[in-house]
Amino acid sequence: MIRIVRLSFVLSLVFCISAGLAQFSFERSNHINLLFAGNEISIPWAGGINYGQFSQIDMDFDGRMDLFVFDRSDDQVRIFLSKNMGGEDVYVEASEYRFSFPSDLRYRAALVDYNNDGLPDIFTYGIGGIKVYRNVGNETDGHIWVLEEASLRSMQGSVNAILYVSSADIPAYTDVDGDGDLDILTFHIGGARIEYHKNLSMEDFGVPDSLKYQLRNECWGNFTESDTDNSINLNSNIFPCGSGGSSVPNPEFVLTDEEIVEMENNRDDRHAGSTLLALDYNNNGVMDLVLGDIAYPNLVKMQNGGTAPNTNSSIVAVDYFFPGNSTPASVTLFPGGFLVDADHDGVKDLVVSPNAKIVSENMNSVWRYKNTGTNEEPNFVFQESNFLQADMIDVGTGSIPILVDVNGDGLKDLLVANFFAYKPVLDKESRVAYYRNTGTAENPVFTFVTYNQFNLNSFGLGLRIVPTFGDLDNDGDLDMVVGNETGRIHLFTNAAGPNATMNFTTQVFNLQDEDGNIINLGSFSAPTLVDINRDGLLDLVIGNKNGVMQYYQNTGTPTVPKFTMVNPNLGNIDVAPNSPDGYAVPHFVDVNNVWHLFIGARDGKMHYATGIENNLLPGTEFDIYGNNFIGFNIQSYSAFCIGDLNENGQLEMFSGNDLGGIELFEHDPNSNVSLPNETWMNQIVVYPNPATHSLNIKNLPENASINILNALGQVILQQSVTGSETQISIHTLTSGIYFLRVQSATFETFVKIIKQ
Repeated sequence: MIRIVRLSFVLSLVFCISAGLAQFSFERSNHINLLFAGNEISIPWAGGINYGQFSQIDMDFDGRMDLFVFDRSDDQVRIFLSKNMGGEDVYVEASEYRFSFPSDLRYRAALVDYNNDGLPDIFTYGIGGIKVYRNVGNETDGHIWVLEEASLRSMQGSVNAILYVSSADIPAYTDVDGDGDLDILTFHIGGARIEYHKNLSMEDFGVPDSLKYQLRNECWGNFTESDTDNSINLNSNIFPCGSGGSSVPNPEFVLTDEEIVEMENNRDDRHAGSTLLALDYNNNGVMDLVLGDIAYPNLVKMQNGGTAPNTNSSIVAVDYFFPGNSTPASVTLFPGGFLVDADHDGVKDLVVSPNAKIVSENMNSVWRYKNTGTNEEPNFVFQESNFLQADMIDVGTGSIPILVDVNGDGLKDLLVANFFAYKPVLDKESRVAYYRNTGTAENPVFTFVTYNQFNLNSFGLGLRIVPTFGDLDNDGDLDMVVGNETGRIHLFTNAAGPNATMNFTTQVFNLQDEDGNIINLGSFSAPTLVDINRDGLLDLVIGNKNGVMQYYQNTGTPTVPKFTMVNPNLGNIDVAPNSPDGYAVPHFVDVNNVWHLFIGARDGKMHYATGIENNLLPGTEFDIYGNNFIGFNIQSYSAFCIGDLNENGQLEMFSGNDLGGIELFEHDPNSNVSLPNETWMNQIVVYPNPATHSLNIKNLPENASINILNALGQVILQQSVTGSETQISIHTLTSGIYFLRVQSATFETFVKIIKQ
């Protein structure tokens, strides 16, 4: 068994200034308030939610049940602690717990106490089915996860096979027969009928602490779901549904592990995903179902006509617009229903959220229904479509913060660009949200104005619009340069004049360089205007999808800019050397007349460099502090913006992420944190890559372990190391893409490798 203990997320980030003569740090903060519709929101810097899956856990062992949110958007975790503040029950986002869970949670994650010890365990995706981590934590050490089962198995006739659950599906973990142990309801591999896998823990051991399963019903509820829509066929006579579905599976039709893995890799069945929620809705002793389908926005409630469990009773009634007594759920797209106590009253409410990435609603995407009944006889009443999201900045997917004075009042406002926000119907668009600074120079306060400042979505620029600002024509106002998914650059000239609200009257699309060539980074350009060579003219540094930055020097005049390509790979930095998906977003900060470069990237980490001014030409390199500076990790699509908002000499850092929110950090001048001695942690070298026979690995931490994983996350090679370098043979691997995982007691990193 693998014992995983995740340390709390360190919120202090330390940066050496002027070759180590001084240092400053950033720490997580909520010191800037934000108003929405005239009201102060409670958790503005919580980071956003896209496609959440909800469970409960007493994370801090204070006796109150907190919210665990697993977001299907890049498999991220958020924790919201339930607290009583000033007599009011509230949720507080607690990022320090974000990395206390195993790093390999994929597609789905539910917290369920399968062994009845009072500690919820983790059920997630694993090898075509379900991986389980047992919680062996305590109040002193916190929650500790031990890998209990890499892939649950179930006796299917005479074959002990993988308990198959598609990576797209969410099964129901529930005590179907009321004997105290945890059974599982899931769709059959064909996607039309429900299988009942009974837990034999009570029968075989007399205690509900095991995960021993047997397929007891191949068509639980005696119904099938259409493979072309979400209609339900009651009393189905399609085998094996004709006689209660309790036939013994034919071993010839039970898939092997290899067949299941191959099928998961090549899914082309029409019924591509469903979510299941099991609950005894009418308190008659048998489980009813609530089903969500990948192609539809509604939830379907199915009433079980039985009066006792395990009698192979049939579903007898279907409500296609659940909850029928209130506003029916209509969540675009692929809704999942989750039972959690969302309002701190001890009764489980219904939370509904989409689970189809990319095509689903990603802003108002968490519907909350208050349970006005009881846990035994619930009555769900619609409350809101943006539970938790209403209390935070959430602009969709892929937030990018920019600080700039939009209205000319001398105070820096907050703009938040995005990768995309959902646009009805089944479409998406990129916009820029505007939060005006309505505070003072000493006490900034942001007030929401609009989700579509400058109407940039009307210019046909596509997705991931990234603006940057600077006075390019020397008229006293700030012009705007915009990058987008095409990789090109677009200029918007500001005609407002000094100290006035921005007014962009002239646009130049597909900006050209001095030689008349269209500036084109290939795809997903992220520009920043910065006088990087300190000649008094604003230059262009542009990140792109491949993970590199290009430098265009402004060789024009103060009133007529001209951009000349100087360096196609500025600083010799690549934020994704082993992947085509870097999405570099550069941000320069001037501290004591020294440039510091912070780069956001697809990997969610902070890429940091100094030594910039004298290394602008091709062939020169910046001083690069690795690809995971001080362990900072936003998990996916990081983007940074740093500035002194309240003019107190202490910098604020705003960080964007994949979930569409913003996280806020502030410089702490009293921090005694220093750079770690383990400078190796960001300098692991793997070569050759691609490789044919073996890999050389250097700069390893002490007592490291090395694993090679395939695309499904399965460990196929492993090796322990005592020194700082080693060689690992890969000649037995078939050609393809793999992942090298390096772990020590305090460090973990992944490197994509290619076997030729």
